[in-house]
Amino acid sequence: MPAQRPRYAPAEEEMLMAQLWSHHISDDPLAFVMFAFPWGEQNTPLANHRGPRKWQREILREMAEHIRANKPREAYEVFRLATASGRGIGKSALVSWLVLWMLTTRIGSSVMVSANSEQQLRSITWGELTKWAAMVINAHWWEISATKLTPAAWLTSLVERDLKKGSRYWGAEGRLWSEENPDSYAGLHNSDGVLLIFDEASGIPDAIWDVAQGFFTENTPHRFWCAFSNPRRAQGYFYECFNAKRAF
Repeated sequence: MPAQRPRYAPAEEEMLMAQLWSHHISDDPLAFVMFAFPWGEQNTPLANHRGPRKWQREILREMAEHIRANKPREAYEVFRLATASGRGIGKSALVSWLVLWMLTTRIGSSVMVSANSEQQLRSITWGELTKWAAMVINAHWWEISATKLTPAAWLTSLVERDLKKGSRYWGAEGRLWSEENPDSYAGLHNSDGVLLIFDEASGIPDAIWDVAQGFFTENTPHRFWCAFSNPRRAQGYFYECFNAKRAF
């Protein structure tokens, strides 16, 4: 079904864009999450929730600090985060917020999400993203399918016409991997920004981690790599992130 035009009047849409693209929100993922979702609003799934959990807030603040520190640099640093977590603590929700924040505030950027299995990626990770994409204040900006989130046609036309920016690589993709052919995972580069998320990262083979390093070779400011997992395995790249054997 073709994307619908904005549900707001033109002046309201312009105000929404100005708010979401302001430095106050675009450079502060926590501010984005608090602004973009209907926390505490009646008749919404978040009616009984006031905002992110403490550990989620800490990660979002850490990202904001990185963004601020990166601005004056000439050789930009990549934000790298490995978080060991259990079940039912809001990991997939945080992943969804990061995807929506990146695509909303870094126009033209690319997001790739991978998991330990196709079932995890499609049923859990992407299922959670679908839920949050329906609640976000700019839900009408996006079209979502089984493993892709892309900007609506009206938005890409606006960005290309008014901002003179290409939108070919703007979007999020759930990417599968092959341990037998890790090179097939290669190829993600985008000077507008890259966010790579490994969900249930302890189950992703080391060869895929090695290929992913190549996504971050360009000196651009908006590069983020986040890995989340229940730490089930006592070996592998994710385990070594916490045991000083290898720098993430």
